[in-house]
Amino acid sequence: MADHLSEEEQIEAVKRWWAENGMQTVVAVVLVVGGYFGWQYWEQEQQLKTDHASNAYLEMIDVVAENAPGERLSADQQTEVNTAAEHLKENHSNSAYAQFAAMLKAKLAVDNNDLDTAVSELQWALDNDPAAATERLVRLRLARVEAARGNIDTALQMVQGIDAAEMKSSYEEAKGDFYLLQDNSAAAFTAYESAIASNASQDPMIKNILQLKISQVLPPEVDTVEVSEDSEGAAE
Repeated sequence: MADHLSEEEQIEAVKRWWAENGMQTVVAVVLVVGGYFGWQYWEQEQQLKTDHASNAYLEMIDVVAENAPGERLSADQQTEVNTAAEHLKENHSNSAYAQFAAMLKAKLAVDNNDLDTAVSELQWALDNDPAAATERLVRLRLARVEAARGNIDTALQMVQGIDAAEMKSSYEEAKGDFYLLQDNSAAAFTAYESAIASNASQDPMIKNILQLKISQVLPPEVDTVEVSEDSEGAAE
């Protein structure tokens, strides 16, 4: 009898608990389970979007790769690349692939001497929250295109006061080029000297180009051999 009453009491206790907490428990379970499957769905959607963006960008690369280095794209190829780039920009604007597509479109525009389009594409990439490394590359390319358009002051402003990190040598070289366009040989020399000192590339071509550039702006009292040796010592 005691056992029977105990069971009845337990049942009543469960009923009371359910009346007080049952709905909250159901809601909590639904939220947890729904949240889990919702998160899974979101992750799957993001992966699908990334895959689509990646495939679209690779198709652009395939079109460009059909031609020999330096060979201009045909009108049909250009249209195909531009269409793919616009698709990425419109549908995957937060993706790095969209930024890469804009950069590729800018390069092709420069090849066609369409500097206005190049600026527009690079500015779009810069405005769409690129990763730090991508941002540094886009900024440098945009500065060079601005310089090619004759906007030397704008180009210099874009590369001044920037933490260029692994691209410091390239940024300093660009500064030297821009100062040279302004006939400021002293500033160009300082920039090229910094570019040589911070050059970490093992490519001898890059080193030779920097040496050639600095030799064009050497102050009269500075010996070319001395500059070369000092720069190499700083790089080490």
